[in-house]
Amino acid sequence: MENKNKENEEIDVEMTIEIENKELGELIVEYNENKDAQNLTALVNHIINCRVLVPAMMNDDKSPAPAFIQNDDGELYMPIYTSAKHIPQEPASPLIINMPFMAVVEMAVTPDFNVEGVFINAFTDSLIFKLPLLQKIYNVEKDKTQGVIPLDQLTDEQYHIWSRKQVEFTLLPKKLFEEGEKFITELSDGKEEYMDKLYEEFYQEKRMYPYLEEEFSVMTMNISEDISIVRVDFPERYMEVPSCYRVYLVWDKQKDEGKYYTIEKTMNDSIRLLGEVIPEISHVSHGEAPNDGNELQTIIDLVEDEVIA
Repeated sequence: MENKNKENEEIDVEMTIEIENKELGELIVEYNENKDAQNLTALVNHIINCRVLVPAMMNDDKSPAPAFIQNDDGELYMPIYTSAKHIPQEPASPLIINMPFMAVVEMAVTPDFNVEGVFINAFTDSLIFKLPLLQKIYNVEKDKTQGVIPLDQLTDEQYHIWSRKQVEFTLLPKKLFEEGEKFITELSDGKEEYMDKLYEEFYQEKRMYPYLEEEFSVMTMNISEDISIVRVDFPERYMEVPSCYRVYLVWDKQKDEGKYYTIEKTMNDSIRLLGEVIPEISHVSHGEAPNDGNELQTIIDLVEDEVIA
């Protein structure tokens, strides 16, 4: 098959978010060896809860877009990889996006993408989920997610960790992308008091909110006439993977658009991840975060589309 992404830019796939998906890999091997209904059911039930790596390239408007693989019949497929070891060194992709598998499914079943399915580990396991199967998965999961998350089944600590993930990787960036300059202004003016109240507002169980205003830090920087950056440092309590030490919210008045960058905790305490949440509320990895003194300049470089050394 021909890889349609002909960009010459390189990316070190070792620097993407660390995912292994060991059990998923074993289920794929089992299904490839014996493609019966039982093995397919086991595979689908597992992969719907997994995150996968998706090759992408930059559009003309500098936003990430999925890469595609085309077969000899001209059919397009979305390639995904269950871990970095399955990603080929050549041809390289400008970006590797870490996404929930269900987010991939949602894109694949969208008519605008005009794909025939998803290609899983194209150069190793070479497994294809065709569009009818993806549509069925999408419909079933959509019906299941109409219910409420059983928060009463979580311990207090698990609930706080779950809440951090929801706030820092979904609710806060969503508010930025939906409210734009209004939100940036409110956050800049209200500082730590505003952030503390907003974080508590995001909590589904208000009585369990554990943080104090003093545990947040908010600093606004006007980089140019059009670009403002707000740095928000989060409490150290309940900071587990995945959670953020801090985030950088960027607003470009001229383009009327926002950017949301994350400095994230990893399994290795000596390494922090520089990530980004894009408007689709998908996660992009920009590799290992620089030291504290170089963070701001790195964010500015990303905003200005400069090459990061």
